[in-house]
Amino acid sequence: MNQTLTANKPLRVTAAVLLIAVLAGAVALMRGKDAQSSEASPTAAAAAPASAAAPAPASGSAKARTLAATAATAAPSANATAKPQANSPQPQPATAIATLGAVRVDRDELLRQLQALPPQARQQLQDNRAGLEQWLRARLAEKALIEQARAQGWQDQPEIRRAVQAAEERIVMQSYLESVSRAPDGYPTNADLQAAYERAKPQLAVPAQYHVSQIFLPAPLGDADAVAAARKQAQDLVRRAQAPKADFAALAQANSRDETTRAQGGDIGFVPLAQLTPEMRPVVQQMKAGDVSAPVQSAAGFHILKLTALQPAGVTPFDQVSQQLRAALRSQRQELAARAYMEGLLNAGTVSIDGAALNAAFEQSTAATPGPASVARAP
Repeated sequence: MNQTLTANKPLRVTAAVLLIAVLAGAVALMRGKDAQSSEASPTAAAAAPASAAAPAPASGSAKARTLAATAATAAPSANATAKPQANSPQPQPATAIATLGAVRVDRDELLRQLQALPPQARQQLQDNRAGLEQWLRARLAEKALIEQARAQGWQDQPEIRRAVQAAEERIVMQSYLESVSRAPDGYPTNADLQAAYERAKPQLAVPAQYHVSQIFLPAPLGDADAVAAARKQAQDLVRRAQAPKADFAALAQANSRDETTRAQGGDIGFVPLAQLTPEMRPVVQQMKAGDVSAPVQSAAGFHILKLTALQPAGVTPFDQVSQQLRAALRSQRQELAARAYMEGLLNAGTVSIDGAALNAAFEQSTAATPGPASVARAP
């Protein structure tokens, strides 16, 4: 129905134009002006052939001829409005990626959703076809649910309308406030970044990292026999691991009972001391690269440790954090500007609060809130 109304609107406008033109011609005749001058104008001359098929008025008077010429001048605009050109391109329907009856997920919608994802998440979804198809199925179900709700007029419920209005106001407010408080394109400068980096150095400190490998032999503390056997085996493995040209990785693969690291030759990787057990920390801290420790006993068993490499404590390099610093400074600048803008709106006028009306609103809200159900007590 909306399409019909839209299509008829230009015809109603054209009819109004014709009526005004007819009245103007009639007034011109009554005032004794030369009505034939309108027929001699270039517009009327050019329009006459296009209106040749239009029936002429029955009257042969000069007034009738004037009205016919005036109507002929306005007729082409009506025809141009009512009939679109045959050669105008028609919009092509978007390609459907997934459908559920009349519900569909178009290519453009999928592109918008994918572009909104972080690059890493988008790559993971691309490599996971089952996950992507599951997302499409969930989206189809959501759209089908929306259509079902709309068919029942769910969006017309008062509470839904209030929620939609509140959401719209919040989106408009946030978007507009962001536009008026956005940090300048040139902020922060390199000097600003360097100053922020110097201030943030305490938080950017990186503890020493120890590249550790281990051979683990389980021996619960409560099992004396297991502890004695594991200690004897650990001491033997230490002698073999400390021998010249010893292959610690091969020993770990053959003897370690740590299923997590055995396949990698006992390699744990770079870890700070805080990630090691309390029994390991003082031992590893005293080791040098290439050293193999004596057996270290913990509540779980014995550990034979090798320090492969050491990265001393330091500060994360500027190049690794410059982008995060830039984003943080821009966000902070925008937050301060937004707060100042809101305060400026309040300071631009006089704020008046009706205390009596405020109290009445609270009383009304309290009266409308149902209290706890009373329980009848037996006498």
